[in-house]
Amino acid sequence: MSKLYRVPATILCFLLFTARAEAAKPEDVFKGRIIITAKRLPTRFGSEGAFLAALRNQSVDKVWPVEEKGNDHAIWKIEYIAFFARPLNDNEITLKFWEIAPGAQRFVAGDEQYMREKGSRIFASSIELAKPDFETNKKYSMTIERAGRVLARTEFWLRGKGPNYSGKVEFSDEEAKLR
Repeated sequence: MSKLYRVPATILCFLLFTARAEAAKPEDVFKGRIIITAKRLPTRFGSEGAFLAALRNQSVDKVWPVEEKGNDHAIWKIEYIAFFARPLNDNEITLKFWEIAPGAQRFVAGDEQYMREKGSRIFASSIELAKPDFETNKKYSMTIERAGRVLARTEFWLRGKGPNYSGKVEFSDEEAKLR
């Protein structure tokens, strides 16, 4: 008879936990994270639950170029929202990008960003990334820092067309003679 009560109690606990998570503020749910969205989100939502749902539905980890011409030209536009654990008492933050390769990270670029109001726990903006600093089909880490401390981070892929190779190999006369 006790087994019959465990299943409903487990379901009830799950429902209460889910309802509590949905009622939480977005800055608490996503603190320390940067969410990259597929498109720019509205500036206002009817409720915190609607904001959370929009973030979950629009969150991406692969960014495709808005413009791509050949192997040497690509531009990616990133719409992002950062959530901080505590209110930020400054207007300036540093956005940094790192290429993630097996066993190592390489600093790629950084940019200063400015917040409109002090004391906020949410920062939303957009930035364009372009070749040659950024490469197609590579994984990157994006951090927001203040005074050398990482406040929020995410990882994502920059996607696009890879180099086009014909498969045809041409040798010079000198190289052909060596064979």
